[in-house]
Amino acid sequence: MAENILYFLRHGETEKNPIVPAIKWSLSGLGMEQAKKIAESGIFNDVDIIISSGEDKSFQTAEPIMEKLGKKIIRMDDFNEVKRGDKFLTKEEFEKLKHEKLEDLDCKKDGGESGREALDRFENGIDKINELYSEKNILIVSHGTILALYFAKMSGNFSNIYNRWQATGFCSWGKINNGIVERDIVE
Repeated sequence: MAENILYFLRHGETEKNPIVPAIKWSLSGLGMEQAKKIAESGIFNDVDIIISSGEDKSFQTAEPIMEKLGKKIIRMDDFNEVKRGDKFLTKEEFEKLKHEKLEDLDCKKDGGESGREALDRFENGIDKINELYSEKNILIVSHGTILALYFAKMSGNFSNIYNRWQATGFCSWGKINNGIVERDIVE
């Protein structure tokens, strides 16, 4: 089976809402503008298939690309963000926990998913895609932490994933061709 070319895109800026679970958050106004701008850039004009995580912020980021290309969006929960605990965290609490979880990939301190579990889930999703499709250009719209983990693994460098996560901006994108990182998500 011939390999697919996989593009990865982090969703746009999120509107955080402490009374709604993070998995249900939507894009902010700026996030919507970021999504439109990346769609207009033409980077993904050769995409055959658009896949979004099951989270709304990723789907909303993919919508302008869908509209431009006339393609449907397939939602796959395999590409959701690392599952978090239910408690809303302040920015400082969130960053401290994120640092701990990215330093220790087996950490489940918040009652959510460990980094290792999330990475396994994500890679299973990639395997499913590669079983379903061959020789396609596929865009996967996902999330900062899980993309930082995946690109760390694909580049063979698990050192300082926290800094990699911090450097993965909203609407950052990367490309993997035949299992080789052609563009890192943090470029």
